[in-house]
Amino acid sequence: MQSSPIISFRNIDRSEQLEELIHQQIGRLEKVYPRIVDCEVVIHGPQKRRTTGREVNVKITVRVPGPDIHVERSVGKGEEQQDITLALHRAFDAARRELRERVKKMARVEVKPHPPVLHGRIDRLFEGEGYGFISADDGRDVYFDRESLTTGSWDQLRVDMKVRFREETGDKGPFATNIAAISPGGQ
Repeated sequence: MQSSPIISFRNIDRSEQLEELIHQQIGRLEKVYPRIVDCEVVIHGPQKRRTTGREVNVKITVRVPGPDIHVERSVGKGEEQQDITLALHRAFDAARRELRERVKKMARVEVKPHPPVLHGRIDRLFEGEGYGFISADDGRDVYFDRESLTTGSWDQLRVDMKVRFREETGDKGPFATNIAAISPGGQ
């Protein structure tokens, strides 16, 4: 984790046992998702004046790259200390499930690889038909057409003009895309 966790107690006395439990639970979260930026845990104890609805509430905010994870769990069944522990376990279990789900989603995302930028010279140009061939620096001939240009205009192209391009494979072999002139013709 990039910064220390923030642990707050409201209507409850601070306890080293609870803090130790929280740090252990945060450690378990980090095993699931090591890129946690920080974590904030707020424990709300029951108000002493109330006779009904005396619940312990735990709120956890886990800050990670992308949207933060917010979890809240409440328990109000037995003694206060047992309720706090149970609410902490339930909240951290829910946060762990959400982190696992985030890891699964990220594993499914594939980044499309882009072909490298290559260099060459225009070898043949058939201006009237709207296509030509580039002699790549590695000696191969690569087909291109009018729609492959990204900068400049078709009328400005000349034989021996240096260009950069990306190569893709089509039905009839390699073809150039994203063509941009590097220099005016013949240099």
